Amino acid sequence: MSDHHQPGYGPPGWQQPTPPPAGYGYPSAPGYGYPTGPGYGAQPPSPSTTPAMWAHLGALLTITAGSMLCGLGGFLGWIGPLSIRSNARHKHDPYVRHHATQALNLGITQAIVATLGLILYFGSAIIFAAADDSGRADAPPGLAVPLVTVMVVMVAYAISGMVCALIGTIKATKGELWSYPRLIAWPLSKG
Repeated sequence: MSDHHQPGYGPPGWQQPTPPPAGYGYPSAPGYGYPTGPGYGAQPPSPSTTPAMWAHLGALLTITAGSMLCGLGGFLGWIGPLSIRSNARHKHDPYVRHHATQALNLGITQAIVATLGLILYFGSAIIFAAADDSGRADAPPGLAVPLVTVMVVMVAYAISGMVCALIGTIKATKGELWSYPRLIAWPLSKG
């Protein structure tokens, strides 16, 4: 037996080196430290797609189902992504942290927009009701325009947020990095 060994093999008892951690859960070079080719079962590790997917899906489900059931979903969409991001198992996984931070930003932005929309909606409704209750027959019907405008803007934002959360869920499942547009999720929390 010669002392010259093939790459990827070593003397009995010698173990393959593990790849160093690199950005977003991928090894720094494909096949580093892993034998490749037919017949080898060891493959480079894939990113943690399931928790990353649930970060987006948790925000989406909280916002939609919570809004339908009790009306508070728009204010609580940040809870699911925050719990995934804060989990000790995911604290050192940059791929999961990236996706959880993106979904957290969506949830926080959704809560801010829902609060502002609620204030504007009730403010417009009170002004409209006060003008209508004045008993004047010539009360301008145009006071309903701000009320309808707020409702349309809120529905448009909710639909675009749901679409972006679905895109984020799909990207996280495929192992791809993705960030929400700044108009939908303000980057309030950093990875």
